[in-house]
Amino acid sequence: MSAPTDVPPRTANGAEVRKSNAEALADYLSAQRDAIVDAEVAARGGDAAAIPAIIIAARRARSALAAHRVARDRHRHLRRLIEELRWFGLALGAAHDLDVQATRLRASLGALRARYVRGEVAEHIDRYFDHRIDQARIEGRALLGSRRRLAVVTDLDSEIAALRGGEANWPVTDRPGVLLDELVERVEDRMRAVAVARGEDARDAAVHSVRKAVRRTRYYIESLGGAESERGAALVALESLQNMLGEHHDAVVAKQHLLQLVDEADKAGAESFTYGLLYQRELDIADRRAESLPRVCREAMDAVRTLAALDRDRASSGTRP
Repeated sequence: MSAPTDVPPRTANGAEVRKSNAEALADYLSAQRDAIVDAEVAARGGDAAAIPAIIIAARRARSALAAHRVARDRHRHLRRLIEELRWFGLALGAAHDLDVQATRLRASLGALRARYVRGEVAEHIDRYFDHRIDQARIEGRALLGSRRRLAVVTDLDSEIAALRGGEANWPVTDRPGVLLDELVERVEDRMRAVAVARGEDARDAAVHSVRKAVRRTRYYIESLGGAESERGAALVALESLQNMLGEHHDAVVAKQHLLQLVDEADKAGAESFTYGLLYQRELDIADRRAESLPRVCREAMDAVRTLAALDRDRASSGTRP
């Protein structure tokens, strides 16, 4: 999903009127809060397509807050809100994630030549996913009406009000350039872990850790607001990187489901040949994405560094709000 449209106000001579860090963050969190509430109304009406919008809005809000490391460490209520947003997105996204995987594996199976499909593989995949999706949807509907979900939105409202009212003054002391440098360092540290990872599982885990750090970086930059070309370039590069990492993650999750399907087939005395072909396909996808990752990540981090340098230039010239 692309970044929210952000058209900053301008003075009479056309110069951009920049918001303070607190104002920009409050506006960003407010947009995510509205997205959650609006999509929830649609989801309650039976629109399953509204669920991804809730998940992404919760991730955006959580990542934007979590980027403020010092504030997160010092303010217990902020840590709790970040963790609750994480829980909300994960719990609500279970059915959607399963549905995505079911569609993926059915399509992969459909692409195989008939002679490579041994046994009732399609029927097995249907049984495996349909039961799990139905259960996850029941739990998701219960979640939407829960007090805990209501508390997440209420706490988000309180944080927005505190930011706008000046009560939450922690963003005032945060320098975007410094935070961006820290976020880049976080991504690069995790990329070094990918480089030294040995074995399929270790590499997959290391790449997933990079994915989380990239997501936090992207959504923090979104929360800054502004219309600078450097910000736009960084967001485009990060979205491309995040999409690649998402493809890797989908392949890794598909492998995990296929291993469970193989285990069930073995216990039932059924052939597992076809599942092996599907597993190899996902392994190849993950390998290709991991191979391209260093180049795409380097390009994205260079774009973020350029944005960080712009903030430092503003600070030295006294033009930062």
